[in-house]
Amino acid sequence: MIQKTEFLDTIHSNINKYGHHITIVKSGTVPRYAYTIGLTKNLGFELVLAGGFYYNMEEFNSVINSVALQIKTNSKPKNKIVTIDFFGDFLLQEVDKSWSQIMLLGVYDFYETDQIEVLQIMPTLDYYTNEIPKMSEVRSIDLHPIWKWLTETWSFAISPTSKVITNLQALQNHKITEIMRWEFDEWEMFAGSGPDVEKDEIRIVPFGTIIGLDSSILPSLNLKMGKGMWRDSEELVWNDWG
Repeated sequence: MIQKTEFLDTIHSNINKYGHHITIVKSGTVPRYAYTIGLTKNLGFELVLAGGFYYNMEEFNSVINSVALQIKTNSKPKNKIVTIDFFGDFLLQEVDKSWSQIMLLGVYDFYETDQIEVLQIMPTLDYYTNEIPKMSEVRSIDLHPIWKWLTETWSFAISPTSKVITNLQALQNHKITEIMRWEFDEWEMFAGSGPDVEKDEIRIVPFGTIIGLDSSILPSLNLKMGKGMWRDSEELVWNDWG
């Protein structure tokens, strides 16, 4: 009870200082996501940013704050584009309750109601990555396999917190062509040549994210530590590395 009281005090303090509080959720099985608490009183809705691996953690937080700041003068910016310097354009879309009632538990607890409106912050164009769900649609495990672990039990014979070091291209419609398993719960999976990947393009994502994007990498589950495999970008068949 003390912990919950302290948490609520922090939320109230941030709302008083900044007009809203941001809760960031970093699960081991699904991509990170974050949502606001406190905008409902003045704007009538909260914001959520789900996925968005184009942005590093600091930028991720700044995107939400910047969008919230820009729309505080708008009455209800549904289906509108918000442009944020350095971060790109964002489409704001209504979130179906099948998403919000699972992911935004803190909002419902704070307001003690199940009638909360939420808008999704959707990066567009070059800033979009494929793990971002379309939360305006009814949540479906078949249509949104990356996010099924929100409610499904982890079913692979590896740790649910296993990570993949990858690159932006692999998250933006480019096929993974190189895989190495360095640790029991850590892989490298790159679209293109790993040594050619620029440092600022490297991202660390849950293994469940990569599986959801491209099920053809499933054979990597059986790699021994220190072993790898590769394929041409036009092929599905993997070759043993070396």
